[in-house]
Amino acid sequence: MKRKNWKIKETHPQARAFSERYNISLPLAQVLAYRLSGGDDVEEFLNPDVDHLPSPLALPDMARAVERIKKAITAREKIFVVGDYDVDGVTSCAIFNEFILRHTSPCFFYIPHRVNDGYGLSVDAIEKARSFGAGLIVAFDCGTNSFNEINLAEQYGIEAIVVDHHHPKEGANRPFAFVNPKRADSDYPFKDFSAGALSFKLLQALTGEDCYDVLDLAALSIVCDVVPLRGENRALLIEGLKCIRQSERLAIKSLCEASGVKQRNLDSFHLGFILGPRINAAGRIAHANDALDLFLSRDQDESLRLAQKLNEYNKTRKDIESVILREAELILEKNSGDDYAIMVSGNDWHPGVLGIVASRLAEKYYRPSFVFSLQEDSARGSARSIHSVHLMEVLEKCSAGFCEYGGHKKAAGINIPRDEINSFHRRVNDYLKKSLSTHDLVPVCDIDCRLDFNEITPGLCEEMEKLKPYGEENRAPLFVTRGVTKKKPPQKAGRGFSLWLEQSDRTMEAVVYDKDLMEIVKFADCFDIAYTLEKDPFYNTSRLAVKDLRLT
Repeated sequence: MKRKNWKIKETHPQARAFSERYNISLPLAQVLAYRLSGGDDVEEFLNPDVDHLPSPLALPDMARAVERIKKAITAREKIFVVGDYDVDGVTSCAIFNEFILRHTSPCFFYIPHRVNDGYGLSVDAIEKARSFGAGLIVAFDCGTNSFNEINLAEQYGIEAIVVDHHHPKEGANRPFAFVNPKRADSDYPFKDFSAGALSFKLLQALTGEDCYDVLDLAALSIVCDVVPLRGENRALLIEGLKCIRQSERLAIKSLCEASGVKQRNLDSFHLGFILGPRINAAGRIAHANDALDLFLSRDQDESLRLAQKLNEYNKTRKDIESVILREAELILEKNSGDDYAIMVSGNDWHPGVLGIVASRLAEKYYRPSFVFSLQEDSARGSARSIHSVHLMEVLEKCSAGFCEYGGHKKAAGINIPRDEINSFHRRVNDYLKKSLSTHDLVPVCDIDCRLDFNEITPGLCEEMEKLKPYGEENRAPLFVTRGVTKKKPPQKAGRGFSLWLEQSDRTMEAVVYDKDLMEIVKFADCFDIAYTLEKDPFYNTSRLAVKDLRLT
């Protein structure tokens, strides 16, 4: 069992003041004091309001983008829309389509094929726009660093608008309008939108309306692109979850039916682990056009057929992924060492699942993981990281001019000459050895607060519900209780084990899903537990979901 480093937060200096000022419990105040930058943010975090968000026109180049799009509409100019092949790109295009439907201007939606076309605003995309006769390109979830491609479009007399959230590199040839809050010159107060959320802001700016009816799509993009659930993202997601539970959108209804979930019960878990993977599966192993067609469809039978098609893609994706994961782990078993980064490759591994395999490896071995598919001369790969390693910083230091890459702190896509893989591995490993300590390569159990059992009340559990929805940078609060003893032996219960624990003369039910942890439970008499609070689905009582434990 991989041991975790428990980092237990001390009582925050502002926790008691937060508790008194906002009339909340000390544990909730402790969580908020560490997660938020100041007292002014607490009310906004607990009660976010989409009616009081900053104007979309405050985003860089938003007014310029709106003016250019409206000009194209008035002149009946052909618009060529490019999106990425994941949930974020597909939902961005679907949101923009809500505006296109109001007009008669000719518009073509283009999503590249992951294997044949590569990512985003490529030269091939520009050539297709030229063939279409487009005067304007609008790129969603791509294009931020497509300097050469934008220059080519300009040579063809095509202006480009980029609506994206990826980190910009330094360079010339910026598009006609560049709507990206991560621009160095952006004054917009929030930086971490998904592309779908930016598309929603663009729709608001174009129509002058609140456009809350598309927040179901924005919610999908926010959850599935794993952006921080802070600030505007939190407000948009909370409202978006309300919207998606009662949405009349055929795509949502069909996806729920095909995947066997009740639409009225949808939460961020269902979006991230049930609906999202099915939408992504099209772009991973077939073509994301099937996913986009689902979201653009106005026919019930066609919509259900496409949703079932995505369901089948997802099953195939799982099979391909499991085969490559087994092969990758066999490589690691033969070449185990003290590397700070995992780097594996295989001939013609399916590019569509490399990111998922990299995620599995990063989680299992707790190392930044790079997975490459070897082609004739090149190696296309995906990388996933751990909490202590910023992938963009690593790639900037180690690319040495031969590596094409793009992405985020925790995820990246990479294209590299095949014969440079070993050199690249050495560069990454050497860089990480210099910049990390061995403690950085131990999984962290980041504990928010110490609790005794007698402090856990129904009111406390209800209060913690105010922090939902959980996700990136807003995980479920983790608590620790010391000196816990077993009241009676554990019992198998569904996917986990149920056990009754005692501490401070109080007994509580706990559930353990990790089989490795049960070794300690079975043989130890007294231990410390790290856990989240959850509701028992049958009795509506509080119980402990144990995430880690160790001997007292």
